[in-house]
Amino acid sequence: MQNKLVFVLLDGLQSTYAKEHLGYLEHLCEKRKAARFEVLGELPSASRPMYETIFTGLPVYKHGIANNGICRLSKYPSIFHLLQAQGRKSMAAAYYWISELYLSAPFDQVNDILQEDKDACIQKGFFYYEDTFPDDHLYSIASNFMEKESYDFVFLHPMNIDDAGHRFGAGSMPYAQAVMNNDRQLSAWIPVWVQKGYSVVIGADHGMSTQGYHGGNSKEQRETAWYVIDDRFKGGPQEQKLTTLDIAPMLCQLLGVQTSEMMKKWEGMPNDKEKQ
Repeated sequence: MQNKLVFVLLDGLQSTYAKEHLGYLEHLCEKRKAARFEVLGELPSASRPMYETIFTGLPVYKHGIANNGICRLSKYPSIFHLLQAQGRKSMAAAYYWISELYLSAPFDQVNDILQEDKDACIQKGFFYYEDTFPDDHLYSIASNFMEKESYDFVFLHPMNIDDAGHRFGAGSMPYAQAVMNNDRQLSAWIPVWVQKGYSVVIGADHGMSTQGYHGGNSKEQRETAWYVIDDRFKGGPQEQKLTTLDIAPMLCQLLGVQTSEMMKKWEGMPNDKEKQ
């Protein structure tokens, strides 16, 4: 059986505020319907380097996307490429830097905002280019795509948490509101995705400081929380601590995809059996 996965990357969500404000996900964790991992992010704790690390499983010194200003295609196999090699389909509703890493660089606001190419590693996509693009609109667009067609891998990438963090700092009312808005969206859509046969992973690329920045080596900038909704995982808080290098092999294992040779080996699935 080929497993299907929805992966939601809540950009800029610090671990402390995930546990405080993701009430629905914490409910699932409390009732042992979701597993929660603490993740120490790789350095630098910046977005574009961490996107590449999350999808290729490589540290920054290897993949070379060392800061947010480096605009080029990835040089290494990503999860999107590994799925494409198996003839499986991916969809993304994401910030335009994802398009620049895996489809076309630099981003063209007219030609690259919508992606539909059966020969690309992301066959269907919507890519926004303003940090203020409403998160609830993004969930609606992704859900519209999923109603019309089935995908093996769905990637959703809301940006309003990160945007509020930069403008007001972690712990501010706008930051908390952005987190809670995503929790409301997830509480509506996770049951739908599970009903459609998808496993669900919710995580973040990096944290956020109370002063409104990230990129460096403090706990608040690096620590994130990851939630996994899948029958093969024992629910509740997990003792195993992860780093960002564990995420790509985890996603591969959930999808039933062979990892690339350069990825870290990860054997963390507590109950490795096919979903019934």
